Order: sequence, then structure tokens, then C-alpha cells
Amino acid sequence: MRKDIIFLTFISLLFAQAIWSGEVKMIEVDEDIAIDAPWFNLNKTEEENFKRLMVALRKSTAGKNILDRATEKAAQKGQTLFDVISSGDGSLTDTTLVRRFSASNPSEVMYETKSRVFINRHLKTLDAMLDFAHELTHFTYRDAFNPYNHHFQLKDFIQKTVEGRGGEVDAYMVECKVLSELYPSQLENRSSCSKVLDHKTGMLSKHKGMLEFYKVGSHFENLEKDFQKFSLNQSDLPYVSSEQAVFISSAWSLPYPVAAVKEYTNIMDRVCHNDQNRLTLMQNKTNRAPASTAYKTMFEDFKVRCQQFTPSS
Repeated sequence: MRKDIIFLTFISLLFAQAIWSGEVKMIEVDEDIAIDAPWFNLNKTEEENFKRLMVALRKSTAGKNILDRATEKAAQKGQTLFDVISSGDGSLTDTTLVRRFSASNPSEVMYETKSRVFINRHLKTLDAMLDFAHELTHFTYRDAFNPYNHHFQLKDFIQKTVEGRGGEVDAYMVECKVLSELYPSQLENRSSCSKVLDHKTGMLSKHKGMLEFYKVGSHFENLEKDFQKFSLNQSDLPYVSSEQAVFISSAWSLPYPVAAVKEYTNIMDRVCHNDQNRLTLMQNKTNRAPASTAYKTMFEDFKVRCQQFTPSS
């Protein structure tokens, strides 16, 4: 069984966005939670460290909600939450798409996605709590996408990355809700949550979050050129603006829409390389009619989808 593996990695900012918006409220927390102390203790097991982080996060209504939903999501694949979380040198949600097909019958394909959440072991407790809430939002709510699908287009990829369900705006709002519920006095010093707060209603605003995350600053002109390359225009992504960007993808050190273009191109380069290999296998079996028909169909699709990409070696 041959396997093509595409790694769809989304590395988070320190602060994230929300699935739901609601009135900001304060929740009492125990004073023994040392928010400025390291969350990861080398003298404890990884599970023990995460349990302590979960106890602290559950003191927030939003934190408890996302922990419960993430636990349910893991259980759908027969896993516990501890099966899908790990400490690491950075905070990210890593999603891997595995495509399987047999060399003897490359026209039949199976797909499987697996996600894993990593939390930076070097963070202080409060920062780790916020990252945890952020990454669990991605893990729980972000829709998996298949780059081998004919409908996998740049516009949809950018929208799902930034404003889609479980995307960057949603994850940031969840993080801000946790922070505002537990430590409202930390809002000004530790985050840009005020930028997604509607001060008239006192509620977190996804609309304001979208306006912020689509700011690209000096990258605007180059982004317009990328849009032209992929037959997009400003009306396709109307929130993109040349205002100074505050939120930067740590994966590319670029504003999120610009980083999404880079990520999309990298993914499609790999996809086209894999499809090229699969076409070679199918071509070797053109003496069989079903394989020949499948080959012609896939080859025409390959020409359309991959003409703008250079298959990687």
C-alpha cells in the first residue's frame, strides 16, 4: 500500500479567537494558581502537567466548554484527550492527511486525517492556558480539507484559515474569553483582545476580529499580484486591507492571508508531485481498459489543477 502524506500544520499566535461571542464576565479563581510560573514541570509526567493545566483552564466557562468539546472530538476516534495532546517547543495543531492507494490499483484511493495538539513547554502557566484554549479550538472545530479535491481553491483556503469555523478568528476569541473571565486585569498587558471587543455591547465581535486578521500592511501590493495569479480579486476577499497588521502567523512570520498563500502553494506543490507519481503508476497499466479510462480522467484534471505549480522532487 502506497502512502502520500501531506502535513497541514497551523502554528498559532500566542493569543487566539472565538467560536461564540458573549458578554465578558469575571470568574473567581483560586489564588494558588501561579500564572507566572512555568506550567511544565520536568519532575512530573506529561499527563500530570496537562492535568494541572486543565484544572486551571476549567475554572473558566469558555475553557471548560472547549475542553469538553475537544474530549468528545477525540472520543469519536476512540481516543482520550491525552492521546492527542503533547508538549513541544512551540504551540501548534498539526493535521496530517494520509492518502493510500495500491500500486496494483492506483485508481482506488482512501483518505485519512489525524490531528495532534502541541503546547509550548517553555511557557508560563497563563500563556500555556491561552495557547491550550486556542489550539483546542482548532482541533475541535476546524473542518478538515482535502487538497486532492477539485474544489480546493486558494480563496476557500484563506477564508477557512482566517474566518472559518475553528479558524484563527474563532480561536483568538475563545482565548480572549478565557482571559477575560479569569484575569480581566491582564487584558491590557498580555494581549490585543481589546481589538476584538465591541466596547458598545461589551461583547467579543467576530466581525472586528476578521477586520484585524485580514490586515496585511506593506504586503498588500504583493498579495494583489498573488490574487491575480489565482484569478481572484478584492471582492473575493473583501476584508483584506493595507492597514498595519497586528496578527502575524508564526509559521511564516507573515500576516495570516499572506501566510495562507504561501502555505497553499507549498501544499499544492506536494499534491501535484504525488499526483504525478500516481499518474506514472496508472500509465503502466494502460493495457487494462478501466485503468486507461481512470488515467485519462485524472490526467485532464492534473493539467488543470497543477499548471500553476511545480511538483516537488
